[in-house]
Amino acid sequence: MSATADNRNKAASLKLVRASRSGPDQPRLQRSQGEIRLGFKQGVNGRTALDDFYQQGCMKARLPRQLDETHEAVLINTAGGLTGGDEIRVCANFAAGTNAVITTQACERIYRASAGSAQVTSRLTVAKDARARWLPQETIIFEGASLSRRMHADVEEGANLLACESVILGRPAMGEYVHCARLTDEWIVSMNGRPVFIDRLGLDGDLSAELNRAGVGNGARCYASVMAAGPGVARQCETARQLIAASGLPGGASNLGTVMLARLLAPNSHELRAVLLPLLEALGDAPLPRVWRI
Repeated sequence: MSATADNRNKAASLKLVRASRSGPDQPRLQRSQGEIRLGFKQGVNGRTALDDFYQQGCMKARLPRQLDETHEAVLINTAGGLTGGDEIRVCANFAAGTNAVITTQACERIYRASAGSAQVTSRLTVAKDARARWLPQETIIFEGASLSRRMHADVEEGANLLACESVILGRPAMGEYVHCARLTDEWIVSMNGRPVFIDRLGLDGDLSAELNRAGVGNGARCYASVMAAGPGVARQCETARQLIAASGLPGGASNLGTVMLARLLAPNSHELRAVLLPLLEALGDAPLPRVWRI
């Protein structure tokens, strides 16, 4: 046998071995892991300053130059999106008297999951007389995605928290619809160690068909949940009702005593933002972070 023929046989053998690999011999897919810890304190002349900063894995934070008394943190997922098995954690502490906002650089994307769910956990601690805003940009859910998201907030008496989570199902303008996906959202707010608000939202299966139902979404493809906790809830609830009613979009707001919850439905992200941006600025009594306007 010639050397050339022998080499061909070796190549064929190597190819055959590679093709026979299956099951537990297959390499495990890489998953994204990330964590952010932020702490804010009162600095010189009463201005809010950074007190604690930790970033790990795919999660990063950038701190734009302060133009006013509000300290701003922008979260970035360098993985470019999430899928089943990915996990990110955010922990933020707002010390007494601080004024800070946390947002994201862009919309978060949840892609098709081969197994498991993407896990997103946020923990906020807001001390007395602090003003905290948790305002990530929209989350886009794609076909086959699975997301489990939890936000727990501990708010002391006299503190203010404004939080928003908004969801876009696919990209209808590009012919994308979500017929198989799973989303669970949990919000828990405690005041002085006592739970005062628990909200759990779950969608599973054909999400587009589910939101087509008149009693669920009436054809909407986007929705936003906005929660305010602390003094001034009654005023914020009335403001939310007026802005939502003026928009003509389905939605409403409820005054729960120490917490206000508003929900808004929209057929597309453009119409959602047209109402959501002025709503968040009115409820927070401050401009939105600049990344929302890019």
